[in-house]
Amino acid sequence: MTGSWINFLSDYGVDDASVGVCHGVIARHAPSARVLDVCHAIAPQDVGHAAVTLVGAIGYLPMGVHLVVVERLDADGYTRGAAIRSTDGSTFVCPDNGVASLAWDALGGVAAVHEISNRELWLPLPTAVFRGRDVYAPVAARLAAGLALTDVGPRLDPDALTRFQPRACSVDDDHVHGEVVSVDHFGNLSLNMTRAELEAAGILLGDLVEVLAGNRVMRLTFTHTYGDAPRGGVTLCEDALRRVMIAVNCGRAADLLRLRRQDAVVVAQLPRSPSPGRSILDFPLPAQR
Repeated sequence: MTGSWINFLSDYGVDDASVGVCHGVIARHAPSARVLDVCHAIAPQDVGHAAVTLVGAIGYLPMGVHLVVVERLDADGYTRGAAIRSTDGSTFVCPDNGVASLAWDALGGVAAVHEISNRELWLPLPTAVFRGRDVYAPVAARLAAGLALTDVGPRLDPDALTRFQPRACSVDDDHVHGEVVSVDHFGNLSLNMTRAELEAAGILLGDLVEVLAGNRVMRLTFTHTYGDAPRGGVTLCEDALRRVMIAVNCGRAADLLRLRRQDAVVVAQLPRSPSPGRSILDFPLPAQR
């Protein structure tokens, strides 16, 4: 796999040198590998956020090694690390906490998995707080440079791997119960529901719908795109991954509606509107403090 890609996702942010240091470790051990930064703005230690972000991106990434470092440290220490070969030939280097499970399933499932326990592959004197630098980056680099998967540690049973189970939406007659799964750079609120679930509740493109979120009730139109709403208007439409999202044309829905990831949202059917593209807030938003 010499010269292969390493697709890197973490919760390290870009406020310090953490991401750059991991790049440096990779360059030292696999100078011909190319690193693609998928995302480093994952909410700190939010495994679910990372899992949903990665599976949304995985189909667009080059085959190679997927370095995924989002984990929690508690009184029991870190979870074990794992190197997982998917059936398409890709390799995931990550903690065994489910962070990459949606992604490897999207690539066909697990072909082989080995525990990352060969300390000879790690940096000398690894710290307790930067395993991305000391453990995962050097192992990912060596795998990209041609190291056999069996060299990272003993084989594990794929059925023993931790899997992340995202909460699914539910269709109840003429409404859909769901939640916010991500907030993007533009403040759009993507939900864990698709157009198919809305249609199962009798909601069609162009319909006026009632959206309940927190203590707010809104009447929005289910439009093709946020551009169908007037400037500053709130609308319901599809995002780039074809999930339903709440968006504001030339604005930030997350700020306007004060919603964040995992907040509950209900979308309900209303009598069909003859004027698609309009959005109405039934109740005014609370004043900014």
